[in-house]
Amino acid sequence: MKVSDLLAEDALQLRLHTASTAARLARSISFCAPAEFLDPTPFLSPNCLLITNGIGFNISDDRTWDAYVERLAGVPVAAIAFVTGTAHRLIPSGLVRAASNHDVPLLEVPRVVPALQVHRLVTGILEAERFALTKQSWALADRCAKIVGGGGTMNRLLAEVSEAAQSQLAILDATGSVVAYWPQGSHWGPEDLSPGRTGDEAVSFELPMGGTDTYHLVARGRLSREPLATLLGPVSSILAIQLTNALRVAGSRQGKLETLLAQFGDWQGIALEELTRTFSASGFNPLEATFLVVARLDPADLSPAWKIRLAIQEIFRNSQLLTAQYSLYVFAQSPQSTTSSAAEVTRQVLASCRLVAGNLPIVIKDAADSVDELRLGLAGALHGVRHVSEPVIAAPLEIQALIAAAAGGGARAAARKLLAPVISYDQNHGSELLKTLQTYLKCNGQSSPTSRALYIHRNTLGNRLRLLANLLRLKLDTLDGQATCLMALRITAV
Repeated sequence: MKVSDLLAEDALQLRLHTASTAARLARSISFCAPAEFLDPTPFLSPNCLLITNGIGFNISDDRTWDAYVERLAGVPVAAIAFVTGTAHRLIPSGLVRAASNHDVPLLEVPRVVPALQVHRLVTGILEAERFALTKQSWALADRCAKIVGGGGTMNRLLAEVSEAAQSQLAILDATGSVVAYWPQGSHWGPEDLSPGRTGDEAVSFELPMGGTDTYHLVARGRLSREPLATLLGPVSSILAIQLTNALRVAGSRQGKLETLLAQFGDWQGIALEELTRTFSASGFNPLEATFLVVARLDPADLSPAWKIRLAIQEIFRNSQLLTAQYSLYVFAQSPQSTTSSAAEVTRQVLASCRLVAGNLPIVIKDAADSVDELRLGLAGALHGVRHVSEPVIAAPLEIQALIAAAAGGGARAAARKLLAPVISYDQNHGSELLKTLQTYLKCNGQSSPTSRALYIHRNTLGNRLRLLANLLRLKLDTLDGQATCLMALRITAV
């Protein structure tokens, strides 16, 4: 029931004494609170209807009326219903001015209408509304339970609840970071957890997570806290369970994922057969295409990990996530859409990552058809994520992946031997040949950019390159020579 509904009740003959806006009169009433003392605020809750006869309110100073209404506005009350005829023949003018100043609707209850009649009517309507909302809340919970039972995602749940509550919804953690929201395109932030917002008001409820982590369901719409609390009560438990499942990786799988990640990087010590067994034990099918996402996280803000996890779970039926040393690794199989091509699924992952973490360095690898190919893809992604500043799709094959695969003991020894004469020459002559070689390769073998980067003349660079070629016994003006040096430098850096 809204204040405007109360005014529309012909039986009550109420009169509005303040120039309240339609938006202010649309505020829902939570309950009736009869009170005949100057400070009833300790006993009131937001959006109650205060009913008073003004008994004992022999106030002549407008400042006292202003303080009285200011306290009520701070609750805030939905309206003040002042009963005339018992203690006051008319509503005191000081009360009218104070109510106008603090934007609190002031309703006059005429002497022919007992205060009890107002209380009974409002209470009866509110009880009927709560009963209807309670039935609606359990029906909503039943629909959401069926969505979860059918493998529905968090967004699917939020969409169902959003429609029933006629509100925009979001789940925020204790710091105000957004974990999930609906509809797409709505904007949320830490300020939505703060009470006392005006205008498009957000109402926050803590989800019953049952652990140390705190998450809030925030609603922004036409309904106020009390009807929303009734409507969202049963379904909040379902949302909490679904969120817990979405954010949690089972302990046994977590350990397997850590082992899997370590084995992926041990090219010489772990054979493909052993890696495949660990991959299977982690909950994946070695014969099914696997998608990969690697992200670098900000140590001060790990919340994007949850956002990426939920975004990936919207796209894949099977996904596992591991956070280690401020990096995020996601392995995913079985796209939700069985009609989309692998390239389309990859582009969908890119779009989702840009939506939830657009400023985060993220590398997305297209579907790998074997564990061996996935191993190469991970090596390339680990190198590529250090050189990007936003979500990108990596090339199918990168030189860093080949270097990682070839960087066994023999390759490292050969690379060190190749570079040893250059390093020795620098130590004996105080020169910078190794730096010159690194810069030359970084500049793609182009003399002018290399000279500018080193702040040397082109002739000086030419002399250094000839000396390098003699020491390395390679032709640095050929692609083979440059590729050999690049691999040697990267292998020794592995």
